[in-house]
Amino acid sequence: MNSLVLIIVILITVNNGLTSNILAFLPSKARSHYGAFEPLFKELAEKGHNMTVLSPFPMKNPPPSYHHIQVEDEDLVMGFNPFDVARHFKPILVPFRSWFIWPKFTETILNKPSIQKLIHSEGLHFDLVLFENFYHECFVTLGHKFNAPVVQLFPSIPNAGVAQWHHNPYIGSYIPDINTGFCDNMSFIERLTNTVLSFIHTALGSFYYLPKQRDLMNKYFNYTGWETRPSIENMLNNISLTLINTHFSVGTPRPLVPSYVDVAGMHLKPASSLPEDLQDIMNNASDGVVYFSFGSVLKLTQLPKNEFEIFIRQLGKIKQKVLFKWESDNKIDFPPNIIARKWFPQVDILGHPNCILFITHGGIHSTEEAIYFGVPMLAISVFGDQLHNSLVMQNRGAAIQIKYSEFTEDVLEIALNKILNEKSFKQKATELSQIFHDQPLNSLNKAIYWIEYVIRYNGAHHLKTAAGQLTWYEFLLIDGLFLVIIMRIIITVILWYVGKKLWRRFRSIKFKKN
Repeated sequence: MNSLVLIIVILITVNNGLTSNILAFLPSKARSHYGAFEPLFKELAEKGHNMTVLSPFPMKNPPPSYHHIQVEDEDLVMGFNPFDVARHFKPILVPFRSWFIWPKFTETILNKPSIQKLIHSEGLHFDLVLFENFYHECFVTLGHKFNAPVVQLFPSIPNAGVAQWHHNPYIGSYIPDINTGFCDNMSFIERLTNTVLSFIHTALGSFYYLPKQRDLMNKYFNYTGWETRPSIENMLNNISLTLINTHFSVGTPRPLVPSYVDVAGMHLKPASSLPEDLQDIMNNASDGVVYFSFGSVLKLTQLPKNEFEIFIRQLGKIKQKVLFKWESDNKIDFPPNIIARKWFPQVDILGHPNCILFITHGGIHSTEEAIYFGVPMLAISVFGDQLHNSLVMQNRGAAIQIKYSEFTEDVLEIALNKILNEKSFKQKATELSQIFHDQPLNSLNKAIYWIEYVIRYNGAHHLKTAAGQLTWYEFLLIDGLFLVIIMRIIITVILWYVGKKLWRRFRSIKFKKN
């Protein structure tokens, strides 16, 4: 009996030794960003870690060790129609627009009472801080407040400005910036544009954008002991791990340092059964079903009327049933084959064998879900990573991309008929699905492993490269280039001076002979 008690005490002690207090800080009301990482928080809690998650989205049926801090519900309105902006999209202007717009969103978030309460809290202890970084670099200071290692969660592919702080290679000649809409088979002009964008993100971002984040940090993160914290640059350099919502099967292959881990599709799982009415529609659609959705950010109600009518006319002509996500209460006389609703269980529809096409905006989660289930895409890409994601899928043969800036009725009709009638798109989507599934660890287990690895090794700073000791201009080898230029100038001046002396001497000798 005494031996049994001793064993139980030992097991409890070991279990407590493996349990960590983890803070996940995701205050932005971006459902798609949060949804990519929610399964990670749930799994960490189910493994016994004490999870404290600050977000606007409470979890349904959370595990006992999951603790939610509710962020005040407030919509962050864009203030512009994305369809209007897309018509005048210029990749080279993306960084400047982002640097102007997104710090304002970050400041709106930081003003919320729940966030200020956590920032000024006393007596809380965390062994690890997770934070979402989507133009939220100032959030990194929570690691200093709680004296804990930091893991960065990135909802899409990081640009060169983000990569520089974690010393991940970002070569503009072959690694496309997701906001350009380029793929990895770039032309000379595209490579040049992409390289200039990489330089803007790294060099100009350090001078213009990062000071905005520093100002937000100094204004809102004035907790007890803030006076001793390092610079924001040092704290960004000190991030232990970055989990990125990408994978080479849904994006372009690129080098990753050990502290960068791709974990695309943690939210994905086999399809569940549909509600009875939808199940009947899907089962009885002899010609298949087309699913139409532009995600949670883009609203079809913002489309110009003539373009909305183009979609309805062309979709009304096809023989397939169309499940059409339409957010408005306005009564529309849809054609008989179109079933319009405000919401559909997207994953379960894509997972049904009768779903033969996904008409989408090409967002990262929609792309991941289409590839996971092997469904071809007709992507009407509007802005941001949509342009990149859909072009990659088109180059892989699993999609047709239509840039919204080039959208016309003829273009849509040709693309729709082609993708519905050519079997190669389905074959390529199925191949990509097999590649996506063929991983030694699924994304969720991979993320869990590396987070616990960081905890075990107190930040796992041995994962970082020596680039952490370099400034941005050393990282880009600008100092080396500058030295080469100076040496070239010195050599040119010396040669000019020597040549001038020799010429004068030659002229003098020639003059004496005459």
